[in-house]
Amino acid sequence: MKIVIFAPHPDDELIAAGGSILKWNKKGYDVYIVYITDGKTAYTKERERGRLIESEKTKISEEELAIIRSKEIDEVISFLGLPLENIYKLNIPSHFIKDFINQAIKRIKSIIKNTDLIVLPSNNNWHEDHQDTYDIVVSAAQKLQLHDVNFYGYAVYGENKAPKDKLIEIQVEKYSKKIHQAFKLYESQLCITHVLDYLHQVKSRKTELFGVYKLIDLGKYYNF
Repeated sequence: MKIVIFAPHPDDELIAAGGSILKWNKKGYDVYIVYITDGKTAYTKERERGRLIESEKTKISEEELAIIRSKEIDEVISFLGLPLENIYKLNIPSHFIKDFINQAIKRIKSIIKNTDLIVLPSNNNWHEDHQDTYDIVVSAAQKLQLHDVNFYGYAVYGENKAPKDKLIEIQVEKYSKKIHQAFKLYESQLCITHVLDYLHQVKSRKTELFGVYKLIDLGKYYNF
């Protein structure tokens, strides 16, 4: 079984589906992770929002932060025990996905062909990178006519309003400690207040919730 998880930024994969990733990998499924952006604007944006804990480490350029975050991905993937060849970094500048839509769709099409399950941010998302990721992944799937593929939608930003018959809750309590340890490897993000909130949440998380859809469901639900 081939599963492709889309993370708008490095760390979204752990926040949304970290326990599920470990569970699927343990079952022997072929797990892929696609990082859409390089996350280089994190300090710039969080400084503007008043959510950045300033220090000498935060006094770096966006390009320097992008390099750090890419290295952190490698450390996290190694810790999780996933094959590095199953990891894709599109390296689109964060908050500029719309400027690379065609290139992104072309790249994603090559990754998701022959996929059984796609895990992606939900629709109606207030974070533009999460919404743009949803849009380009669904567009690529439509172009490939992946009508038999299941889509698991997660809501890191926004609300999961999937009806009960469209929800799946995956038990991940036995993996929460390892995900918490993995999350701490994204050290560059531990100076952002709401990221620290997520770090605390994953440590005690018992389940991960997804809306379950197929392409035929497009436009029928708030999150898809």
